[in-house]
Amino acid sequence: MISKTKKHIILILLVINMLFSTGMSFAYWASSLSGNQNVGDGTLTLGDWYDGIPIFTTDEFIQVITTPNNSNTYVLARDLDFQNITPPEWTQTKDIVFLGSLDGNGKTISNVNLTDYRGIFGILEGATIRNLTLDGITINYTLADNYTVGILAGRMQGTGNVIENIRIRNSSVTNTILAGGVIGFASPLSGTGTATMSNIKVQNTTITGAFANAAYGSGGVIGTVNAFNITMSDIYVEATITSNAISSVGGIIGASLAGSTISVSRAVVFANSRFRAWSSDTNVFVGGVIGRNQGSISITDFMLTGQIDGFVTNPNNNNYTMRAGVTVGVGNAPTSQSNIRSAQITLYRRASNPAVLVNSATLYNKMTGQKPTYSTSVYIVSRSNTMTNAWWTTNYSNITNSSLWSYNATSDLYELNN
Repeated sequence: MISKTKKHIILILLVINMLFSTGMSFAYWASSLSGNQNVGDGTLTLGDWYDGIPIFTTDEFIQVITTPNNSNTYVLARDLDFQNITPPEWTQTKDIVFLGSLDGNGKTISNVNLTDYRGIFGILEGATIRNLTLDGITINYTLADNYTVGILAGRMQGTGNVIENIRIRNSSVTNTILAGGVIGFASPLSGTGTATMSNIKVQNTTITGAFANAAYGSGGVIGTVNAFNITMSDIYVEATITSNAISSVGGIIGASLAGSTISVSRAVVFANSRFRAWSSDTNVFVGGVIGRNQGSISITDFMLTGQIDGFVTNPNNNNYTMRAGVTVGVGNAPTSQSNIRSAQITLYRRASNPAVLVNSATLYNKMTGQKPTYSTSVYIVSRSNTMTNAWWTTNYSNITNSSLWSYNATSDLYELNN
């Protein structure tokens, strides 16, 4: 039997929890009683205050994301491993809108494997997702429809969205149309959407999309942006991004449509595998920041390195254009861009028939996108023994002075901390 003292403690905790969860505050108290309470030797473990409803189990998390128009505030209390959790236990979420807030609390959601789901969330609308790591997430959308996919969410809409302190690693997302490493499609139902996205790291991740329209695309963070104002800062992408059709490819954003305004600052994109645009069309668009830009974009403190791969599948077509840029592949030039550099870039351009020759006389101008007179002094031939910690400090003080970033001596790059 539980002793009177422990009963009193538990009663006090229950009263406090009721007060704080019924209007006094948005804080929640979590504690537990373990051991052999039947003989009075149970152990009372005092818990923590949570600024939101704590999520302890995979079942609780699934209930949160499958509740339509959920506007509550949640906090992950533990790491959640979905190794043995698959549909139908995970209810279909592709049309479910999440309006609330989820604080990952530095915890990790791992081993999610979903086929024909849009992402962890179906749709985010005016939502806040922060302090969360997604590890070993596989999203494979095979249906022939117009649903966009992203590892965190298939779509973002509405105003006031906040996505910050997010880590995505060892993951993959595949779609028959648009795909994004974090968000598939940012597009409001009406008017202009707004979002702030900061401190986002996508690493060791594969993103594959396909859509027969070059105005749209797949990207390392967002697939396509439409009528959205987005501020992005402190972004690191190390991924393989592939388009299996005409759609564009971008290291951060695949494409933006007219009416979008995007700001990108302090970003490093490491195409350690390839960005690839496959196309039977005569145009292929690939950009370090954005593949095709029909909106407005400003870029500050950006570094691109790795391999950009443009591949046209028509073996008999030797009259095509591979439009690639360190910042923008094609479309509107950035409204402003400063401190843009590229290092050790390879651009692969060819048709299926290796006998088809491609004129590379203007290769460097094409690589610099909308600014063909861009000074060659910013082109670093090799990272090795060149881009030292001191080099970064000299050239990227806005990155190196931030506690969010640190130098990786193996890759010679500054990366966001894990």
